[in-house]
Parts: sequence; C-alpha cells; structure tokens
Amino acid sequence: MPELERPDEHSMDIPRVAAIDLPLNVKNVDKAINMLGGESFIRASMRDNQPLELRLRKDPFHHPVQALTSTNERILLKVRIPKKSLPENASSLSIRDLIKLNREDNTTPRERIQPVAIIDKTYLFKAISDFQVSTKNNQFVQEFNKVMLNYKKFDDIKDFADTHNSFDNYADINEDYFKNQDHQLIPPPILSPIRFPFDYKYQKNPSTSTVKDARGELKVVSKKDRQKLHTLLIDYNTPIPTEPADAIKEKWAKLKLAKLNSDSTDYLLLKCINRLKELFDAKPIWNRKQLLDIVEVDIRRFIKHALPYVTFIYRSGPWRFCNIKYGVDVTRDSKYWPYQTEYFRVTGLKDAAIPEGSKKITPPTLKDSAAKIEVSEHLLFNGVSLPSVTTFQIGDILDEDILAAIEYNQGLMGDSFLRDTCDFQDGWVNRQTMEVIRGIMRYKLQRMVKDEVIDRAKIDKITHTDYTAEKEGSGEIDDKNGHEEEAEVEEDDDEEEEEEVDVTHMDIQDEEDTNESEIINKLGDLGTDTSNRLSKLVGFIKQDSIENQDV
Repeated sequence: MPELERPDEHSMDIPRVAAIDLPLNVKNVDKAINMLGGESFIRASMRDNQPLELRLRKDPFHHPVQALTSTNERILLKVRIPKKSLPENASSLSIRDLIKLNREDNTTPRERIQPVAIIDKTYLFKAISDFQVSTKNNQFVQEFNKVMLNYKKFDDIKDFADTHNSFDNYADINEDYFKNQDHQLIPPPILSPIRFPFDYKYQKNPSTSTVKDARGELKVVSKKDRQKLHTLLIDYNTPIPTEPADAIKEKWAKLKLAKLNSDSTDYLLLKCINRLKELFDAKPIWNRKQLLDIVEVDIRRFIKHALPYVTFIYRSGPWRFCNIKYGVDVTRDSKYWPYQTEYFRVTGLKDAAIPEGSKKITPPTLKDSAAKIEVSEHLLFNGVSLPSVTTFQIGDILDEDILAAIEYNQGLMGDSFLRDTCDFQDGWVNRQTMEVIRGIMRYKLQRMVKDEVIDRAKIDKITHTDYTAEKEGSGEIDDKNGHEEEAEVEEDDDEEEEEEVDVTHMDIQDEEDTNESEIINKLGDLGTDTSNRLSKLVGFIKQDSIENQDV
C-alpha cells in the first residue's frame, strides 16, 4: 500500500463529514439527492439524527427503504493518478488496480494520496425494499392523491367526501364484493415484516441423513452421535427395576476396571456415579434439584448422565419424577411415606428469584443419617420465605403449621394415620392429613408470591375442615389438590424426560390403556353405575378406525 501524503499545513484540522451508501449506481447526483428527500432534508436529518428514507419512485403510497446509521469512523482519501499511467479501460478498473499499474510503470510520476476528511457517520441502506403496489391504474387512489393530498381548495375536499357519503358504510358488502377483483383500495403501510434479506439456500441439513425403517418408509435421522441416557421411566403399579438397563451395565463395568485420566469425561462420570451412590445410600429417594445443589461443581454437569446408573423414576403417583434407588419398592412399605412429593402450580412461583445467601441446612429426612448432607433452604418449604422450587417431599417440610397438623393427626389417628395399601393420589398417608398439607401449602405459596400477610383464620379453617366427609358425600373423586389434577409436570423436575434421546420404558401396556383401566376401577370402587356405562363405550370409537373414512 502506498504511503499517505501528509496534509497541507493550512489544513491540519481535517473536517468531519457524513456519507451515504446508496444501493444504486449513481449517474445523476441531483436525482439521487431528490430520491432521499432533497438536500435540505438530508442536512436536517444529519443534524437531528433522524433516519433517511430512499424512495425509488414518486408515489405517496410507495414503501421507502429506511437507512441504518453507523458511527464507525473512516478516512476519506483523495487519490491523484497521472493520466499517462491510465490505460484505455481505466473506467472499468478499481482504484487499487490503477495504483498497481502506476507503480509498475517507472516512467510515470507516482500517485498522490491525501486524507481530506474523516467520515464519522454513514447511512447504510441494507434493508430490503418492501413489496410495492402500483397505484397507476387505481382510479380511486389517483383521485385521492389529486383531491386530498394535492388539494387546491377546500371545496374540492368537501365534494370528494360528499361523493363518497363521507366514507360511512362506503363498501357495498354484497356477493360481488367478495369476488377476486381489484377493490380499488389504498395500499397498506407495510406488507412484509422482514427488513433484511436472508439466504435460505434450501440445502439439505448436513447433520442428517435419510434412511429406510423396518417398514420401508423414509425417515430423517441425525448423524450426530448423541449420548443415550437410558433412564428407566415406569408407570405407577408396575414392577420396579432392580438394576440399570442392560445398555449401560456393560459400560459401567468397563469404567470400574479402566485406568482413567483424572480430567477425562469417563473419570468424571464414574466419580459422579459413586457420589450419587453415597447420597442414595443415605436417602433412597431424592428430588433432582437437591442433588444439583449438593453434588460438587466439577461433576455437577454429569448428574443427568449418572442418575440412570443408580435410580429409576415414576411417571405418575405420589413419588412421581423423584429419583428412586434401584430395588426400593415404595408402594410395598409404608416407611417411605415421608418421601412422597407434592407439586404446586402457583402463578409467579417459577419466576421467583433464588434468594441470595440462602443458608445450608440438613433436611429432616436426613436427621438420623450418619453422613452430614446439607441443602440450600430455598429448596425446602418453611412457610415463611418463598422457595425456588415447586415440588416438595412431605418429610422435608419445615412449616410449623403443617408439622403441627401431622403430629396432631398421628396422635389422634394412631395406626390409621397410614393406610393399609398405598393410594395412587395420597400415597400411604390418610386423605384428611394430605388435604390439610396441600391446602396450607397452596394457600401460603399464593400469599408469599403476592407478598401478602398470612391469615391465621384461613389456616385454622383449612386445618379443621373434614375432607373425608366431603369425599364420601359427593360420590366422586375429589382431586382438587391431588396428583390427578397436576397433569402438568414441573419443567425442571421433568427435565430428564425432555432432554433424553432414548428413554427406556418399563410399561406393560401403553399409558393410555393403563389410565383407562385405572379410572374405570376407581369409579367402580365408588359404587356408582358410571364405570359400567363407560366400560361399554371403551373401544366403541377408535380414531384409527375412522382415520381414512370420508366425512
């Protein structure tokens, strides 16, 4: 690059100017200036920092192209090249090429390059021109332009409005109006919301390929080798797994025998598996949020990959979406009632910020554990401060009103506090106690989200309401506070199911069939004739059977 010539002594103060980058081949400068609104409008726009608009034709309904403003500084150079070194096709060559030719010819004087100004503002027209509507043959628009936009006297405007009945019920809504024809309408102010062009290219996704499945149908699959988690996700009242899926048992055995580098992915995965085994030996059932809070930072990102080696998950029921240690059958032993979970959909609760400086405490379900394990208090429900989660284990509740209600009912009910068989909604705990727990938690969460005072009278009313009588008198399943109503699963606790590529299901039958039989059986237990009527309708209408029928 040739050296720049120093500016003249009388021009040491280089002026600052603005530049306009037009998407046009400008041959007539005056015409280009008029397309931008005129010289006075351009000056005013630069002075007031207002965007310029480029109008490609004279039409009040033309959609102009708006300019973007760049404040990046650039140098405006003045280049002088001797005519002797210019070839015949000089107009078709760039400045760089002309300078190169001049430097190669030693018989001609050198070019002169001098900075003359600093460009501190540039107007760029990179946006696409909107769809345009020609109004040349639109009689109504032409008349509107002449009378309304270019009026000469008020009487012309008045006559135009009177002719069209002041535009009151102007459109004659009849059958002819809806025909595909020119309705002589004024064009809308904008037709496309897209400002900048995008090259779709319409090419095949390089990370996918097309294969044929077992039935010979084409299927698009990913080429990426995504890791499968093999989480065992089972339905309520299905046999529990006692060990991981076969697909990862072999890998686990290899990890135990291999000599791994301390910074390798497999080493950190094995370390996370061992850490989780310690936690589930201390407590057989965990919420994943608490595991994320306890596990060390260096292995925290491997939790979702390590959990399938240690635990399975219930899709429904009182322990749904908890991670449960392999071989633990919570539906066969009432000692697991403290680990039952309750989930609450309270508007605004998920948007609550995690409190800063939340102290670590030992959950009540771990008070008798030999290992010292602590979790952040904002992951538990204490009835005073707003928690950062929406799923809670009953045995870890710290709220005094709930603890008092549980203790009172245990003393009052004795052995009947726990059921003889596990219930799909209430687990092992009797219905009265569960409804009191749900009612207090829901009420307090709603008040805490709104930052309102807890009404003690409301707590007393919830505590002393007889929910068992309500159920027996109604003749229906009251699932107002139960799991049945909570069909929407908490996003964070259900994250495994959403993220995993391959989830291993241990279902005897489809979930729809399972829910179908469960509902009919529950209705039958209530002694109503509803179950008999529904059972006769089951299978009567199948979507697949009418899928290809004419309607």
